Amino acid sequence: MAELVQRRLELRLPELEQLQRMRALSGGEARALMKKVTALEHKVHRRALNKESFISYIQYEINFLELIKRRRARIGYTFKKEEVEYAIVNRIHGLFRRALTKWKGDIQLWLSHIAFCRKWNAKVKLSKVFSAMLAIHPNKPAFWIMAAKWEMEDCLSSENARHLFLRALRFHPDSQKLYQEYFRMELMNAEKIQKEKQLLEVARVELTEADFPVEIHRGELARVVYKRAIEKIAGNAEFHLSFWTIAANFNFAQELQKEIVEDLQALHTNHALTWDFLARRELDTESLPKSECPKQAKASDIARKEERCWAVYEEAVLTVPTEAVWKCFITFCLERFKRKTNNAVLRKKRLDKVLSVFDRASESSLLPQALYKQWIGMLVELGDAEKTVRVVKASSGTFGQSVGLWQSSLELLMELQSADVNQLFQEAFRQVPHTDSLPLWLLRLEWSESTSSVNETETLYQRALQTPIPAVSVTVKEKYLDWALKTGGYKKAWKVFTSLRENRPFSLEFFKKMIAIEKEQDCSKMRRLRDCYELALREFGSTNADLWLEYIEEEWKHPKGEAERTGHIHWRAMKTLGGLQVERFVSQYTLLQTGNLQLHLTPNQPPGL
Repeated sequence: MAELVQRRLELRLPELEQLQRMRALSGGEARALMKKVTALEHKVHRRALNKESFISYIQYEINFLELIKRRRARIGYTFKKEEVEYAIVNRIHGLFRRALTKWKGDIQLWLSHIAFCRKWNAKVKLSKVFSAMLAIHPNKPAFWIMAAKWEMEDCLSSENARHLFLRALRFHPDSQKLYQEYFRMELMNAEKIQKEKQLLEVARVELTEADFPVEIHRGELARVVYKRAIEKIAGNAEFHLSFWTIAANFNFAQELQKEIVEDLQALHTNHALTWDFLARRELDTESLPKSECPKQAKASDIARKEERCWAVYEEAVLTVPTEAVWKCFITFCLERFKRKTNNAVLRKKRLDKVLSVFDRASESSLLPQALYKQWIGMLVELGDAEKTVRVVKASSGTFGQSVGLWQSSLELLMELQSADVNQLFQEAFRQVPHTDSLPLWLLRLEWSESTSSVNETETLYQRALQTPIPAVSVTVKEKYLDWALKTGGYKKAWKVFTSLRENRPFSLEFFKKMIAIEKEQDCSKMRRLRDCYELALREFGSTNADLWLEYIEEEWKHPKGEAERTGHIHWRAMKTLGGLQVERFVSQYTLLQTGNLQLHLTPNQPPGL
């Protein structure tokens, strides 16, 4: 190994000497470079090879190339690149080749080599890299597309690109992306040929049909690809429509676009996407000439286009009365309504249309759940409280088990101070599963706190605490304690805490809230603080070292604390805690004793920090 390393180092001497002669590298820098390179060469020639060693070596050589580039720019010397840069580039290619021979499955390594080849315009090398990569990873369509695009865009070889796409489709006959990119490539090739033909015609060069076959420059090959694609991947309207989107970028492909639309209507008549596309196309029809189009005429022209769109959607909901079609119709109407316009008539027409479509979809029981929130929100913005309540009540059966939909609807009604909120809360609790009812309980408690008497709200809290769902019970306890302090002060909060202290399950936040409330009192009672800490430790003492530390700190710092108790608390903590929590407790307790630790501590802070 040493002889091989020495030989490779000797091969670098001519380029280093040349760099010194052109004053791009000093003698000291050359010696430092050789020292670093020697270490890197030893790493990549060990018996047990490491991928990181190759990556480090490659990165070092690339950085060296960048340094030489900057030094050349500084001294203004542009000669002898074959002896310096090209030698380094070849060495980097060799490192990549060795690494990829060892780690063939490393995708990132292949991509790094490709990027390097592109940067240095190494076309012959890159062609070999793509061939090797596709031989090892033929199961990745993205690699085939990358190679074909390189052949088409960088090497200007449509034949090679076409050959690669055809090979790729043999491996992946159902790949949508391959068909789309192949279709795009054929259209780009046709466009390029048309431009070449136009230039030659301008130059009055005699052309033959063999030079520019009619089938190619008219995009017939792209049409063949499209037909094969929709035959192979049938029943996918979105995939079908993607070909029209690609063809729309080429001005000469008008006939092909028309054919794609006709096929879409024939093959996907009952698909919502087809009708949505056909309706939205009406917006792209030609407008009035600008000279004849003042603001009022322009608004009228937009209104006519939108009416044509609505007419297509109206036909769609009659022909294919599905939830998906209604969703497309409503989404379009909402988009048009949200567009800014200074024309009051146009805005009024859009508003009437979107509200009408919402009503009709709801009457047909085909209004998607996701759009109910937008409908109700729009009614609230318009200030139509009566209709908002009517819509929520009428459609409450449609909400089903959707907690989010119930929650958003009730929040809007709460903003309107509707008298039907309590009734709808009862309906929501009947339909929503108990396990998902926490957001509804929190919302109802909030509503009761703002509108009901103290006694009624307390009764509601007691009902919520009886819920057998732990998540509801735990969260309501914390909220109950806050509410008690706000409405009845410290005494009521302590009374609530005392009544709940044996009512499991608990959260640590519940006990911490009571400890914080007690500390805020002018004369906080150490006895009550101890009770709170002891109850918290009973529930969470085995997993929370910080709680023990806070208890010890309280005994030290409270005016009525007893420092002699800390030894016993420490002993209990060591017996109760387990695993990493013991290490954390010991390290933090030491800092606490020396006065270098300020509590409160971060809950998940690692031991010793």
